Amino acid sequence: MRIPAIHDSGITGDGVTIAVFDGALNPEIANLQGVDLEVRQLDACPDPLAAAASDFEALQHGTSVTSLIVGNGTSDSGVGPVGLAPGVRILYYGSLQEGCEGNPFPAALADAVAQGADIVTMSGGNGRLVEELSQKSADGVAAALRAGVVVVASLPNADSTWEGELGKINGVVNVASVDATAQAAKAQDGSPMTNDDVDVVAPGVDVAGVGWDRTWGMSAWSGNSAATPIVAGLLALAKEKWPDATASQLLQSLIRNTGSAPHELQWSNTFGHGTVNATRVIEEDPSQYPDENPLFTDGQVPTFDEVFAETDPLSTGAPDPSEERVSGVVPWAIAGGVLVAIAVVIVIMISRRKSGGHDNV
Repeated sequence: MRIPAIHDSGITGDGVTIAVFDGALNPEIANLQGVDLEVRQLDACPDPLAAAASDFEALQHGTSVTSLIVGNGTSDSGVGPVGLAPGVRILYYGSLQEGCEGNPFPAALADAVAQGADIVTMSGGNGRLVEELSQKSADGVAAALRAGVVVVASLPNADSTWEGELGKINGVVNVASVDATAQAAKAQDGSPMTNDDVDVVAPGVDVAGVGWDRTWGMSAWSGNSAATPIVAGLLALAKEKWPDATASQLLQSLIRNTGSAPHELQWSNTFGHGTVNATRVIEEDPSQYPDENPLFTDGQVPTFDEVFAETDPLSTGAPDPSEERVSGVVPWAIAGGVLVAIAVVIVIMISRRKSGGHDNV
């Protein structure tokens, strides 16, 4: 993905805030020292910092996701994961821990929006959340999109027991994975994984992580969970490079500048719109694209009008965070404040059909 060249040009995600929704976290590891990371506590979930450092099963997933965004390149074994956007501010929510009660997603999302998140990334989920997927979740995504927040979510792996709770919610970037040769990750029978909700694919096979070998040195891991923070990090780099671009224009650029060469917009249930291309997304000015979120499908919620209809200018449109309190704990190396300007725009509805390709995208 030629990320070092982008970093060398001075683009690191500085000034951008990413909210990470995952499990427990170990912020004490070498790889996360010096990063701008704040853990937000959800009343419905255990403290994500409570797990012992030796509880690798609880910590490896969320810690590895975070390292792919802001990792400093070190680990207990020397070299470690280098984050795609090491300059971003991270808001961390332990919303996918096993001990969470009910569906903590709406409260976490509302707090992330209120705290100035530009991008929300969630790698994983479980059947309980799917069963409890409510209008509150759809309303929360609608409010986030209306506020100019990009929501990125992983699709289930071939051997997953959970379903993607955000896969059927409009406007979300649904991510699957490819290997180092840009071939689709394999299902259990050896065939390429497919999903009718995939939007883009990113590296997710044998990528750098921590904790997977039961040490806090660098180790390899695989899955759509690994590809998702890579997409979130790339969007953060693009947002820093093109600060005047809207969230919808960044998504337009993400799906139009895939692969190794310019091409017409396309889609398949294996690669979605294609493999993300960091160089092209950074080089291409997103303002050339329509200010229209391209990830809406007829028959799914929220509807386009529910998200982008004109609202009371005195209302933020966000769910009331007081319904389920979220408080900040342990602000790790917090940097300066972030000023977020929110613009509500009127856009034209785009219809996307996932079966047999996309029309009028």
